[in-house]
Amino acid sequence: IKKPFFEILYFRHYHEYDTYFQFEDSDQGLLRYREDEFINEKGAVSNIRYRLTHIGVAREKDFPSGALLSRSRFIAPATHSRRFYREYFTPSDETFIEKDRLRWRIIFQDTTFYINLDRMDQPDIGTFLEVKSRTWTRRDAESKAEMIGTLLETLGVSTDEIVTEDYVALLDQN
Repeated sequence: IKKPFFEILYFRHYHEYDTYFQFEDSDQGLLRYREDEFINEKGAVSNIRYRLTHIGVAREKDFPSGALLSRSRFIAPATHSRRFYREYFTPSDETFIEKDRLRWRIIFQDTTFYINLDRMDQPDIGTFLEVKSRTWTRRDAESKAEMIGTLLETLGVSTDEIVTEDYVALLDQN
C-alpha cells in the first residue's frame, strides 16, 4: 500500500468478531457488537476492546463512484456481554462476521481516509478492500465519495471489482 500519492499516518492490525443485530423495523438500522483484538508486530493479541455501534440506514444516496454512504450514529464502549445486548434489544435477526483487518489511516489529497483490507474468515467469502472517511455534511460526503473513486483508481481497483453493499447486505444476497 506504499504509494507516493498519499501519506500513511498509521497502520493497525485487528482480528474482529462482529455481531449485527437486525430489527423488524429496518428504519431502526443495525446495532453492531464488536470484539476487536489488536494484533502486534509479532502476531500476538496485545489488547482487546468491545464496542457498540448504531448504524443508520445502509444506503442514503448512490454516488457515481459506487461509494456507499451510511451513518454510524453512535459508538460507545460495550460494557456488557453480547448475550446481555441480545436479551435487552431483542433483535429479530443476527449476522455474525469474523474477519482479519489490516487498517491504514492515510492522507490523500489533503483529506483523511481509512483503508481496510478485510479477509473474511466467517463466513469465508474472500478479501475486500474498504475505504472509509468521516463526513460532516451532504456536500462533504459527495466530495469524499468522488475522492474515494479517485483513490480506488490510484490503487489500481477496476470499477468492475467495486462492491457497493455493506457486509451484512452482501451476506443476505448469498
